[in-house]
Amino acid sequence: LAREIRTNTGYKRGADEAHALIRQAFSQPGDIDPTVPGHLTITLDPLPTKAKTNALAELCEHLTSTETRYPGTNLTLHYKIKTKA
Repeated sequence: LAREIRTNTGYKRGADEAHALIRQAFSQPGDIDPTVPGHLTITLDPLPTKAKTNALAELCEHLTSTETRYPGTNLTLHYKIKTKA
C-alpha cells in the first residue's frame, strides 16, 4: 500500500511518509457496508489534514479501480472516504 501511495497518488510527501500515512489510515475508524448488491463498501474516516485525506482518497479510487473481490465471495471491494455531514 505504501508503494501505491508513492506511485498512484499526488501526495508530495509520499516518498517520505507513505508508511506512516498507511499506519494512520489503518488506525482510523470506518464502516463496512454490504448492502449494495455485488459490492462491499469500505468507508474510511477522513485523516487530520486535507493533504493526507486527499492522498487516501486517491488511494481509494485506485484500489476500487482494480475491481478486487473480497476473498471467498463475489463481492467487489469499493473504497471511499466519509464526507463531513
